[in-house]
Amino acid sequence: MDINKFNLRENLELALGEQLNALISEAHALNVRTASAFDETMHAAAFVVVRWLYSHGATSATNLAESTAMDRSSISRLIKQLKNQGYVKSERDPKDRRGVLLSLTELGREKTIQALKEKESIFYERISRLTDTELKAYIEMLKKLTIQSS
Repeated sequence: MDINKFNLRENLELALGEQLNALISEAHALNVRTASAFDETMHAAAFVVVRWLYSHGATSATNLAESTAMDRSSISRLIKQLKNQGYVKSERDPKDRRGVLLSLTELGREKTIQALKEKESIFYERISRLTDTELKAYIEMLKKLTIQSS
């Protein structure tokens, strides 16, 4: 490989990294704004828990900690806050009478849907500028960079 091709490839990889970092940063900022739309008095991490419960359903605190990459003490604090606000409830696990399952209350589901709709409107406004062909190509390219493609 000649030096010019190497430099071009290296510059392209750096440019891709810059764009991915920008996308991750903007996605994080959008998630923080969405968390604030859910409940501005709560830490953004609480919305990570709420969003997980909304997407996946009832689960144990242990599974929630593992699935969100948070430590148990953080999950416990967040769950306590979410329960105090009426967003999360706990019930006995029917499969394990000693276990407890956490899930969203009706209020928690309603507020989550409201917050996600706000996030979606911002997201869809941004992607509305892409043609169907561009959007499909973008999806396929991102798949190649994610674990899904392994």
